[in-house]
Amino acid sequence: MGKNSWKDKIGRSRIYSVDHEGRDDIVLWDVMEIAQKQTLKIVFISKNSTYAQGVRLAIDAGEGILEIDGTESKNLHLWYDTSPPEVIMQCKSKEGLLSIYNIFQDRHFPESQRYGSGMLVEQDGNRTIYKCHDVSMINVSFDKLVFSIEKI
Repeated sequence: MGKNSWKDKIGRSRIYSVDHEGRDDIVLWDVMEIAQKQTLKIVFISKNSTYAQGVRLAIDAGEGILEIDGTESKNLHLWYDTSPPEVIMQCKSKEGLLSIYNIFQDRHFPESQRYGSGMLVEQDGNRTIYKCHDVSMINVSFDKLVFSIEKI
């Protein structure tokens, strides 16, 4: 895939990781279709990492806003250790597209999309479950962060 075609997908369609040889099911960047006005429940299920773990949620394609407890932004970072276990988020998106990917902090600033990182994505009714690996191709396990997003 050429540079421009990958860049054109950002915020518009799911992007898969190319780091895991023989696997085509590992998502680097997910895009969830939502209603133009959608309420979502984000639930942190578990964490199994020494690194801080979280999720980035954003309206990357077009116009939109996310709101949690009066805080509005085009993108939000929710961290396992500092967010409530369940978060209700209001989404307003002209295009109806929500970007989702795991983030982690192993030094002084949040990181994502590094070599080896990715998510296994499972659908369970109106709930999507994300099982994340943070970084490295050594001891790959998709339990570093597990969270779900439910359309309500």
